Amino acid sequence: MTAPTPQSADARTGGVWARRGLAAIVGVAAIESVAAVVAARDPGEAAWPELAAALDARDDADPVFIAQDWLGPVARLHVPESAYLPSLTRADLHGVPRFHMLGWGDDGTTAIGRDLEGLPMPTRAASTEFGPLVWSTWESPASGTVIEHLTAAPHGLLVATASGTCRGRGSHRCAEGLVEPRIAEVDYRPRSCLGLAVSDGTMVKLTWPSARLGDVLRGHVGLSDYNARLRNDAPARVVVRAGNVEVVRATITDRQGWWPFEVATTPGIDSVEIEITAGLSGTFGAKDYDGTPTRIPCVEVRTIARSP
Repeated sequence: MTAPTPQSADARTGGVWARRGLAAIVGVAAIESVAAVVAARDPGEAAWPELAAALDARDDADPVFIAQDWLGPVARLHVPESAYLPSLTRADLHGVPRFHMLGWGDDGTTAIGRDLEGLPMPTRAASTEFGPLVWSTWESPASGTVIEHLTAAPHGLLVATASGTCRGRGSHRCAEGLVEPRIAEVDYRPRSCLGLAVSDGTMVKLTWPSARLGDVLRGHVGLSDYNARLRNDAPARVVVRAGNVEVVRATITDRQGWWPFEVATTPGIDSVEIEITAGLSGTFGAKDYDGTPTRIPCVEVRTIARSP
């Protein structure tokens, strides 16, 4: 019988480090498992009925926002009021003069800050705690009010490409693809916008012949989605006209994320026109380029009244 060969010092050291590495991995996995359980449970369960009762008793229809992303699914499960989709996919806080914020031990200051986009910080008008839940009401008169959300319900919209007028209402079918409202991931957040799933180099012209204008025309353009952006970083060109006057001309890239634009307008009824051209709409794979429109330019635009 052959005697076992003694291990060298290096081999023994390598084994020790291997065991330590395995222990570290197991330890991290255990910590993450505990964290997942803690995040998944609902320690504020007893507070939800009180919050729901307070919501039922309120006499306004102001939007409800959620301060933390992880809290959203739980809140929408317990309080249907918080499932208000435009709140979840909001573009920013412009045109929202009053809103409510639901947070976990938080009045929502951080969440508000990332959506101000140049607005002053709103004033907290009221705050109530329901166990660990904080329900706060905010007022932002400087934001103005939305007169018309042109891309949210684009029934008066005309869509055209070089091939001619696209057909449909709400969803428009063009020779080069489809233009329709959608919920899209742009800059790592869900956005409600008008998506342009068209072939390479297609210039899409969006026209509202009789838009109700305030003193501000405001919107955003972004590129969806994350996987498509990884495989295609071609820029897109944006041209905006209000009352047949060109007010915006820009080239945007992925790095600009949810790119905002805002221009002054004269209140009244007039036309709004947006042209968007994406040079490449497909994606590059390991073998070749696939021209199927998967990298979708998305646009949202609103008319806002800020003057009294």
